[in-house]
Amino acid sequence: MKTITVVAVFGILAVVLHGTVMPHLAIFGGRFNFLVALVSVVALYYGALAGFMAGLWVGLLADITLGTVIGMAALPLVLIGYTAGYAARYIYSDAFLVPVVVGFIGTASFEVAVLLLSNVAFAVWWRHAFLTVFIPTVLINGALLPWVHWWLVRWLPGRREEVN
Repeated sequence: MKTITVVAVFGILAVVLHGTVMPHLAIFGGRFNFLVALVSVVALYYGALAGFMAGLWVGLLADITLGTVIGMAALPLVLIGYTAGYAARYIYSDAFLVPVVVGFIGTASFEVAVLLLSNVAFAVWWRHAFLTVFIPTVLINGALLPWVHWWLVRWLPGRREEVN
């Protein structure tokens, strides 16, 4: 129960930071994505089911509070959480490069999914946004995720093996 509470509080904090602070902190057009970072860390630390649930919680919370279409953030975050948690079964998830790779792949898939869902929902393809925001965002998230991973792991309750 303590784990669920801590992840829920971090989810609320991530959504608040993502919606209030990060729109004003752009580095070469890219922004750090707290949502992908939290879901990736939870998935690597606790497994696929916890990553799935964290992605669902954080994604729906972000969709509801930030005023986007329901599912625009939830669907990519659920897929990222489950995939990263499933991959954590087969890789040594405490290695330094694992959060870097998960940060690159997770952020790239999140941004592509949001752009594709935006195209489907609003019939708009953001070519300019893809070139000016996608690449810097992926690089920033890949570079900063190991430190976010290191910090969050110190706050998360003890790891419990996932039941198959």
